Amino acid sequence: MSAFHYNFAIICRVPNSLKNRSVGSDNYPNGVDVEKARQEYETIREVLKNCDINIIELVEDESYPDCCFVDDTAVVIGNTALIARPGHSSRQGEVGEIRKVLKGDLRMNVVEIGNAKATLDGGDVLFTGKEIFVGVGKRTNEAGAQAVAEAFPEYAVSKVNFGNCEALHLKDVFNMAGRNVMAVAPGPDVQAVLQQMQDVANYPYHVMQMDSRLATDMLYVNGHLIHHVRQEMGNKSYGMLDQFIDPDVKRIEVDMKQLTFAGRGISSLPLLCLKLKFYKNIIYG
Repeated sequence: MSAFHYNFAIICRVPNSLKNRSVGSDNYPNGVDVEKARQEYETIREVLKNCDINIIELVEDESYPDCCFVDDTAVVIGNTALIARPGHSSRQGEVGEIRKVLKGDLRMNVVEIGNAKATLDGGDVLFTGKEIFVGVGKRTNEAGAQAVAEAFPEYAVSKVNFGNCEALHLKDVFNMAGRNVMAVAPGPDVQAVLQQMQDVANYPYHVMQMDSRLATDMLYVNGHLIHHVRQEMGNKSYGMLDQFIDPDVKRIEVDMKQLTFAGRGISSLPLLCLKLKFYKNIIYG
């Protein structure tokens, strides 16, 4: 399997309920501008298509305000998909439709979590291409991290204590920006987690120290790096990309203010998959 190479992305349209009921919307008195959020979502959908990815688009479900952040519903590496067990009750019903697509349409090896006490959000699982880090904290517990280790025995899986970090998910402050390049958000709480990761890592990584969480929000896929525009990242963090990112990597800038307001961003919108054999019943946009 080639790390960071994918041919399918499961995405979900933005529901009206995102405006006032999403995880992050309480930080904004006027709520999220849903129409702008939908424009941002459509931009990401087209960007992914331009990265040679087939899109499987799910219809929004108003019962689940955060359903557009599909990455939390499963962990997919190679042909194995581990169905998550979200740590917040408002999101637990989202996994049903994802399970159907992964198992019925993509025909992947779908693994369920056996431990009834386990909780796991996909946003707490960082796959570096060589190993896996799982943040144990607000949404994912020890049993959830153990389920990741059992589902992907071919990779070293390291648990890191994420409970004292202000961020909700591990990938809110850590993301891969390329092979061996890790984007890291600022703050002593994040640095403490980074130290844990470096202590247990089986491979070395180039740390790209950004000056905001938003600047850390990016997606490396099929030789492309999708990231925020300079205005959102800030000049210093934007300059870090010029310094660390291989010139052969195609960079794509997107405006993602509204969806970021809702609590997540670029890295959480698609559930990326690599399926080596296509089936006729797969329908994508």
